[in-house]
Order: sequence, then structure tokens, then C-alpha cells
Amino acid sequence: MPTRPQTHISQATQWVVSILLLSSCGSPLGPIPGGKLEGNVSPWPENWDHAEDCENVLLETDPADPYSVTIWGVGLQGEFFVGASSRSNQWARKMEKDPRVVLDVDGLLYRAHAELLTDPATVEVVTTKFFEKYDMDPDNLEGDGAFYRLMPRPK
Repeated sequence: MPTRPQTHISQATQWVVSILLLSSCGSPLGPIPGGKLEGNVSPWPENWDHAEDCENVLLETDPADPYSVTIWGVGLQGEFFVGASSRSNQWARKMEKDPRVVLDVDGLLYRAHAELLTDPATVEVVTTKFFEKYDMDPDNLEGDGAFYRLMPRPK
């Protein structure tokens, strides 16, 4: 009597499939990207003091096909800045193509407009702020990394 072939799915395969399903459903899970961020949108703050103790923030790009990541960020007065280790990161490419983003800081959502930071004086201030907050090594900034300024999204 012929035996039926057994279907065997390894634990690793199950884990990968589970992570992919989870990442497509909502917030990112650590370094694994997610989809649309959920929650109520808050008014843009006058300052970002409340973000000083938040090590990680969530950023959603591409409103047509939401893609969210966990990243680092710092606030300066009424602006918020995020850094990409490489402009070729998927989220950075998506954000440069369509600057409409959603920022999640400690569970509060903010609609924002992103722009590549090009002013050398501001880049220096933001770099110093990142070094202070994250105890970064200056060598981490070598390569094609960039900072992005987030501002309230125009209505």
C-alpha cells in the first residue's frame, strides 16, 4: 500500500511565515517592518521634550501601501528628526518618493511631512543631538546615511 508523502514544515519556516504575517498587519515588531500604524492622531507638539525618554519611535511611510519601521529620533523645538543609516533603506526610499509619513512617539501618532536634511549647520546640530541621546560612535555616520526633518503635514 503506497504511503502518502508527509508534509513537514520546519519550525524555521513556520517562524518566518508567522513574522511575515504579523509584519503585514500593523506596527513593526522590533527590527521587522510592519504596515499601517493604528491609533488616534495627535496635534503636532510645540516642542518634543516628551520624546527625550523614548529610545525608539515608529515611522510609517507610503500611505498607498503603508510600511512602518522602528527607528531612532530626536526632537528640536517644533521639529522632529529621524536618521537613516543608508538612504537606500526601503523606508528612506519610500519617504523620499512620497514625504507623507506618520510618526508614533510613545503611542501618540503625528501626521508629518519629511524632507531630506541638507543644511550643514542643521545637520551638525542634529548629529550632536543623536550622539548625546544614543551614545553613538561618530564612525556610524560614514556612508550614505542621512537625516530627515519631520514637520507638521500641511492640511
